[in-house]
Formats: sequence, C-alpha cells, structure tokens
Amino acid sequence: MIQLAVIADDLTGAADTAIQFRRVSAPLLLVSHRHLSDLGLLDSGAGIGVYTDSRHLSPADAAARVRQAGLSVKKLAASLIYKKIDSCLRGNIGAEVEALLGVLGSPCAFIAPAHPAQGRTTLHDIHFVRGVPLAASEVAHDPVCPIRDSQPSRLIALQSRFPVGRIDVTEFDGGLARLQEATDNLLRQGRRLIVFDATSQQHLDNIAQLARDHFPGALLTGSAGLALALARRLPARKELLPPGRSLAGHRVLCVCGSGSGVLGEQVEALVQQAGVPRQVLNPGLPAGGRAGLAGPGVDWSAGAMILQLAPLAALDSNVSRVSTELASRALAAAASEAIRRHRPDVLFLCGGDTAAQVLDTVGATGVWLQSEILPGLVQGKIRGGDCDGLAVVTKPGAFGEGDTLVRLYAILTQ
Repeated sequence: MIQLAVIADDLTGAADTAIQFRRVSAPLLLVSHRHLSDLGLLDSGAGIGVYTDSRHLSPADAAARVRQAGLSVKKLAASLIYKKIDSCLRGNIGAEVEALLGVLGSPCAFIAPAHPAQGRTTLHDIHFVRGVPLAASEVAHDPVCPIRDSQPSRLIALQSRFPVGRIDVTEFDGGLARLQEATDNLLRQGRRLIVFDATSQQHLDNIAQLARDHFPGALLTGSAGLALALARRLPARKELLPPGRSLAGHRVLCVCGSGSGVLGEQVEALVQQAGVPRQVLNPGLPAGGRAGLAGPGVDWSAGAMILQLAPLAALDSNVSRVSTELASRALAAAASEAIRRHRPDVLFLCGGDTAAQVLDTVGATGVWLQSEILPGLVQGKIRGGDCDGLAVVTKPGAFGEGDTLVRLYAILTQ
C-alpha cells in the first residue's frame, strides 16, 4: 500500500503536481506508466507521480492507457489518487477522467484546471492565461494540441459520454454550504463531471475542502494548484524529511524542447544575460534530410550549454508535417551524447515530451523527487540507467516569468 498517486498525461505535469504532496508523502517517485510494474517494494508512506504520455494520443488510445495505469495504481492500494490535467486544457481530459472513474468506481469528478500562481484562471466558464482567453492565447496555435475553445465545460463535454455540470464563481460567495448545495443539485441531475470556476488559490482551497468534507468519493482533477489545496488538508508526516540538498554545479546541460513562446523568451534571456552558449537543433528539414545541430560545436569550458529545438515559427513550411516525436527523439539523442561526453553536474529538462524522451534515452526508470526550487521547477535525482543519481530539474514549457531560467541558473551555479 502506498500513500498517494498522481496520474498525469505528461512528465513535467506529474512532477510539479506530485511535489505538492511532499509534506504528506515520502519518498516521491516520478515514473512512466511503462515502469509501474517494475517498481518493486515501496514504503507505505510513498507517493508516485505517473506520467502516461497520452496528451497527443487519440481519445480512445488515451483512455485505454489511463485505464491501464489506473488498474496498476489500484493494485498498489494507493490511499489517495489525484488526476492531473493540463492547466491550458490540452489533451484528452474528458476521455481520461471518464476512464479513471470507471477503474476506481468513483461517482463523480471535481474538475478545476485553474492554476492562479501561473496565471491560469477560470471565470464564468471562460479559461484565461494571464488574462487572455485561452482561445486567443499562444495555446490556440500549439502545433500539436491547439485549443480553440475557451470554455472548459464545453470542451470537456465534447470528450466524454458523461454529463457535465459547472459551478460558477458566484457560488463561492455563499461559502461551503452554498457550494455543497449547488454540487448536490448537479449530482442529482446525473452530472458526473463537475467543472469549477476558480480565480484564486482560495477558490481551489474551497473545492478541496468541499471534496474532503462532503464528497470524499469524488475524484479531484486539476493542476498543481488544486493539488496544493488538497495537500494542505491532509495530515503531515510526523517527521518531515529535510529538503533535498541544494543543487550546485557549474556544468549544467539545459535541454529545451517546448515550442512555447514563453520558453523562447526565457532561453533568450539566459543566453543574453548569463552568457550561456546555445546549440539549436533544426528538426524541420525536408523529408529524407537529417535533423542536426546548427552552428559550431559548443566549448563546455564555460561549464554550461543549452540544447534547443529551433522555434517553430522560424522553420519553413515543412514544419507542419514534421513529427514532433521524431524531433524530440533527435533532441534527446543529442542530449544523451552531450551527457556521455561531458557528464554535467545538473540536467535541466524543459517540456514534458522532451523530458520523457531524454530519460528514456539514458535508460532511466524514474526520478526521485526532492523539492520545488522555483514555482513549477522540480529538482530530483535520476533513478536507474546510465545517469543513475544525476541531479535533474524539470519544468513545464510555458511556466514561469521572463527571468525564470536566469534565476534558476544562478541558483544552480551559486
């Protein structure tokens, strides 16, 4: 039996959500769905963050993969299961939640994608990214998972057979009693997926309390914001483990595969302000061409290097036909070669697909999660493979401010 399990559709989301439960569960292991059967014995207080790599699958395939992961987690007898979804609503939310409800036998799911600390909020069933409606944000132009509907309830309803209900932000004004009444009404109408507005962390705290106090069978579904709210309402371990050892080392390999414009600005700031050299991988060559690193080789005497996929907007018209999975593999292969030749002190992985590919390439079977260095940036130690014990930091592509990577670099090399 383990303490908890977070099931997410990508790696960085599993990491930044699972780490919210550090005060209630340890050790915390980040693991692919493919390695669930190889976990061995875990401490009864352990927690796992499972990533299913299902965001870009078809709804049917995503549901099947999550269903299998749910069955594996159920065998571990987790006391608590949390379904992590993308705070920008990418992926197969309805299909995956529906599949997990079936496995767990849960009567309903409370869905709150908001993550106010990262500028994701939901108001009157419109989801915003830093004040911009989702369908008008950069997520609308995501090359793999474009989101062109800002209404969470409508988007999720299109992905599931279960009736969807919603709780408006105005319901929070009446306190928990009013929230409970509104929720009861929806459940009596047969609404099994209930989508909540949330514009503040307090709203997420109220949702977690509502579930714990009045609807303990509900599957809580959201991003790291709702996970934090839930963790605050769980009993802490009697003996808290000390935070993971502060990372330090001048040999830092930054592998950045997300196409997010936010990440692009962060990388540019790291190059310009910290002087970190960069190599760019161009995956957009014509069919039959070979993707490769552009420019001269980087001298690692400076101690750090950035490997980055070329921004999609900078590539030619062939980019729409380029397999993002192949591009991630090419970047992972370049990273693996750099690790083999230079053995960095710290490996920084940005973007869920990129992180998963790199860890697969070096034969890792998981990551022992230790702490959150900056919001959304999680440090840990690689488990298994050629890089066993290597310090690693993961980050979702679009998280953070313009100076986030500069701040991270200063922390790592202090």
